[in-house]
Amino acid sequence: MPTASVPGVRRRSLLLSAAAALAPVPAFAGGVCTPRELAQRFDAAVAQKLEVPQNEVWIYAGLAEAELAAQPDGLAQPQYLLVVDSCPSIQTAFLFWRLLPGRFELVGASPASTGTPLRPGCVETPCGVFPQASVSDAGRALASRVYDFGTQRARRGPGAGYVPLHLQARAAVGRSRALLGTAQSDGRVLLPPSLVAFLDAYGVLDAQRTDRTTPQGDVLPFAGQYLVVIDSEREERPEWAAA
Repeated sequence: MPTASVPGVRRRSLLLSAAAALAPVPAFAGGVCTPRELAQRFDAAVAQKLEVPQNEVWIYAGLAEAELAAQPDGLAQPQYLLVVDSCPSIQTAFLFWRLLPGRFELVGASPASTGTPLRPGCVETPCGVFPQASVSDAGRALASRVYDFGTQRARRGPGAGYVPLHLQARAAVGRSRALLGTAQSDGRVLLPPSLVAFLDAYGVLDAQRTDRTTPQGDVLPFAGQYLVVIDSEREERPEWAAA
């Protein structure tokens, strides 16, 4: 059978060609980490995972695409996205690979915690599409990476107006680990420490980094830079979203 007729090989060849078009060829001498391979590594490296049914994956891909469509410039280039459902009944972070508008693949999902104005001193995590405010090559493999999405407007509560929020995504450590899967953060997005370590090690959201080498020695093309916060407004927690 000709190599080109094997779907997996053809897919890898297309990804390699596209990646090489966006970066110097020597950078890809060690091979390319495909979205499917990244999903396998996610499964092996991330301790707190959620098994999301495929029909639910399609729903969240559609919700994320609707949020992206509201952006003036859109996101034309293939890339990875971190999508967080701030609905109190869901509280889940989805790592997506978006090839084209409407073409999503789920890399993996984990419980998260977003903000609630019902707790004193806390605010609601705003919905929207937020690029990283800054990325540094020196930040890789820090013990506790903090993803910075700049200052945003956050609601304090019904009729209480808005306040500035330094929006971040960071690891839930210490007592905050118990908040995962519930809407109880101060407004920042809390994630499992192993998920933050995974995102950092692979540079999944670090499009501005010059070093794209993964821990396995290959290269992850199409790194993204966006946090997409949505609210599915679901009233009941599905079984798969149980932390």
